[in-house]
Amino acid sequence: MINWIEEHKLEIATNVEHAWNQRENGQEIANEKIIDMIYLFEQIDCNDEERRQQLCQLYSQKYEYFQDTVLLVQLVEEAVLDTVLKSNTHSVEKLSIFLKENYKKMHDIERSLVKEYEHSYKDAMNMQRIALKELSTPIIPILDKISVLPLVGTIDTTRAKLIIENVLEGVLKHKSEVLLIDITGVPVIDTMVTHHIIQAVKAVKLLGTTCIIVGIRPEIAQTIVSLGIDLDEFMTAGTLQRGVEEALRLTKRKISEV
Repeated sequence: MINWIEEHKLEIATNVEHAWNQRENGQEIANEKIIDMIYLFEQIDCNDEERRQQLCQLYSQKYEYFQDTVLLVQLVEEAVLDTVLKSNTHSVEKLSIFLKENYKKMHDIERSLVKEYEHSYKDAMNMQRIALKELSTPIIPILDKISVLPLVGTIDTTRAKLIIENVLEGVLKHKSEVLLIDITGVPVIDTMVTHHIIQAVKAVKLLGTTCIIVGIRPEIAQTIVSLGIDLDEFMTAGTLQRGVEEALRLTKRKISEV
């Protein structure tokens, strides 16, 4: 099979490019990518499954777009079969043996490639979850017993759950008696976001930590009031500086000029 594909490589590549260009809204395909995929099929005579998986893993990393790559593999498969059927180098008996021996191997390549893309996708999703978890709750200890949680960007339900989970871990880790939640960097504060922030405040309070929400703008205060939330349940401050001053007072400390 290897020698046969090498002999008909130009014809196969031409047929693949033609089939690709026949697709509606099809983008141009690099000749290098076509040759790469043909090379993958040249390996089907090798019974080394580990080698095949390594190649498929390499391709899944080299070519980002799953659908385009798998489609190209299918087009190469079709072009190889079409070239075999049109060639006069095989008798009916030899053709039958050829197809029987190689058809399954070609499908194995396609399945291996899909599997590698699936693994790559899962790995990428896990990395994103880890990054999201780290970015969602960057608790920063600024003074002994005082920490700050600066919230930046949009807060959705998924991120809000991570915030509550990791805030509890961070408060225990840093032994924080006062936690300043700075919402200055949150562009939109709606009913849902407010609800999640209040839930985080209540959760931290159960650990014996005082929570101060800083960076409250007039529209945020209006949202809190419209929800019927008792402002006496938690402390607020207009700026981070005011929040730090209040935190120092709560921990029986103060800033002295020297």
